[in-house]
Amino acid sequence: MNTSLSFHPTIAGYLNSQLNIDIWDSIQELYDTGDYAKTVRECIRYIHPGIEEKYANAERTHYKIPHGSIIVEIRISDTEFEITAPFLNIGNAKRIPLLRQVAQINVTPLTLSRIELKDDQLYFHYQCPLDLCEPYKIYNIIREICINADNYDDEFISKFGASRIQEPHIEPYPTDVQETVWNTVQLYIREAFEAYDILESKRKTTYLWDILAITLLKIDYYCAPQGNLRSEIEKTFNVLNGKDDYYQRLSAAREFLKKLQSMDKQQFISNLYKIEVFVPYKFKASLESLRNGLQYAYDTSTKEIKGQDYLGALLTMQYGILNFLYSNNLEDIHADIITKAMEKTSSQPVAGAARHLYERLEYLIKSDKLQKKEQAEIAAQEKNAELPKKKKGFFRRIFGF
Repeated sequence: MNTSLSFHPTIAGYLNSQLNIDIWDSIQELYDTGDYAKTVRECIRYIHPGIEEKYANAERTHYKIPHGSIIVEIRISDTEFEITAPFLNIGNAKRIPLLRQVAQINVTPLTLSRIELKDDQLYFHYQCPLDLCEPYKIYNIIREICINADNYDDEFISKFGASRIQEPHIEPYPTDVQETVWNTVQLYIREAFEAYDILESKRKTTYLWDILAITLLKIDYYCAPQGNLRSEIEKTFNVLNGKDDYYQRLSAAREFLKKLQSMDKQQFISNLYKIEVFVPYKFKASLESLRNGLQYAYDTSTKEIKGQDYLGALLTMQYGILNFLYSNNLEDIHADIITKAMEKTSSQPVAGAARHLYERLEYLIKSDKLQKKEQAEIAAQEKNAELPKKKKGFFRRIFGF
């Protein structure tokens, strides 16, 4: 393998986080002073500014907010907080295996909310006294419901014959974009198999996992597929990161990529569309969290560069970057550095690509100029918005929210 894998910037910038991070500290203060109803309302505004103007009643006590294929319904009374999200109709579904899986989901990954059954309809539900609506808790409950509804709806429909209670409003990509995405994903898969075969023939088996993982992450980052394809990519990636035999995990990932390679084009394209979301799939990453997330890739690639293992270093950095992008949205200034570096090292000789990507990664990790530039941009934004500077709270320090 003499040439690096190709890379293209994402087409799904519309999924960037809308989190209103400047109001988080004031939300915590509202809760601490006992203004619980306003705490909940501000948590909703924190997740997506302007949502109340579109989807709340005049009193802001009842919200009906679309997220993918569900409507998130939030009620705030004088004493109670309640959130309900109708999920799927199972009247004609394979009920026993479906409800068995629902029981498993209610144990994990759900923590506080539950999937409940009423009149052949499954719905997510949570309710608690208003004075227990601590901000972290409310944010996590809303996120938990939205993300898991997206994760399981298509699987339950295809696997058990469930049906949607309502169809989501989707916006397909233009035909030329669909065609470009199809061709690019096919390119990614061909490159992966070619690199895999070369490395396997040279008995460089430790790199095989990286090739498959990077390819899955590139596909997800590049086109952000929806529907069942998104769920299958996530499952395959989880298998790769599982504890089964190494070669069994590789085989499972290869089989998925073969399936994707031979998939009917129209079937593939049916998973490409824009959809309205309330809670972003990804977290919003600060410079601090970005540096923490890429530190291992930087430390490992430093050793590999020094040992002249340029392929190992390149794969380490590509995986580290793409894995971080899998769960996080970046500030524009950081995204620009990363995407330009990944583009410049796309389909290039391995040694040169590794050295350039390492140089840019080191800049991200160590540069004081970058931190000062970020601080200057934040200060300018606060000044333009006429917002007072607030103390950076625990939640923002840890997660970059």
